[in-house]
Amino acid sequence: MPMKTLPAKVTSKLLEEIDDLVEEGWYSSRSEAVRDAIRQLVQRQKKEKIEKAMEEDIEWGLYGED
Repeated sequence: MPMKTLPAKVTSKLLEEIDDLVEEGWYSSRSEAVRDAIRQLVQRQKKEKIEKAMEEDIEWGLYGED
């Protein structure tokens, strides 16, 4: 899959923390760290949407339509 560029501004502190992760060997580059963070964000949001939909379905099943 072709990569796209996503310009983003981050604080110096956040950039230092990302660089620390790279230096410690957690990631091979800043880009890899940012991609992983975005993947985790998207997965978490999808999970939250699914959980909310399930809760709404359970509510509807227990109490019916209002």
